[in-house]
Amino acid sequence: MIGAIMGVISGVLILQGNPSGLLNSSLFKSNDSLDLHGMVLDENGDPIINVTIELIDPNTNLKVKDTTTDSNGRYTIENVAVKEYELNVSKEGFESVILKFKPEPIGISPITLLEGEGQRIKDELSETEGWSMENAVALATVEGLFTIGCALVGVHASFEIKRKKRYRRTQALCWVGLFSRGLIIFGPALILFSMVLIMFSKEDFEDQKLLEDL
Repeated sequence: MIGAIMGVISGVLILQGNPSGLLNSSLFKSNDSLDLHGMVLDENGDPIINVTIELIDPNTNLKVKDTTTDSNGRYTIENVAVKEYELNVSKEGFESVILKFKPEPIGISPITLLEGEGQRIKDELSETEGWSMENAVALATVEGLFTIGCALVGVHASFEIKRKKRYRRTQALCWVGLFSRGLIIFGPALILFSMVLIMFSKEDFEDQKLLEDL
């Protein structure tokens, strides 16, 4: 019973810690505009000076803003509306890079220029697609409900232990209760201990007594 109750507590804690509330917090609110920060490096990881950085609107192919890297290979483009862009990075003697991205508060990952000619496309839009905060909310909710469900089965198992009607049914219910993971390890440990005790008192269950009488 105690192990199962710990499972219920764990499930409630998971649901209370559900990140859905964060979606509306200031941490995850979408900004209308951001300042872009980034760095351009060569193959050896050294900064490249005076690299031309052009911010392009892919819908119109027009240049929105441009800048160049400083002595540390860094660049900043201020007040950029949050939407999809292409960042054209070029310098004579190096292969140009077209970065497809959407501005984020963490900035842009460092861009490496290779010596030579030609053009290389780097798509960060596809790399960031997939897992989202909404996915995390759904997973936490399912996990919390699953934990509580297994814990309730464990509670029912405790009543079955007192009734001592069906041995295998009681053990099966205890086994399901293990998945409640009450307080990580303490709940399952108590349930396992009770399952061992049930094994030693197996002959006290009514169905086992009937088998012995046959």
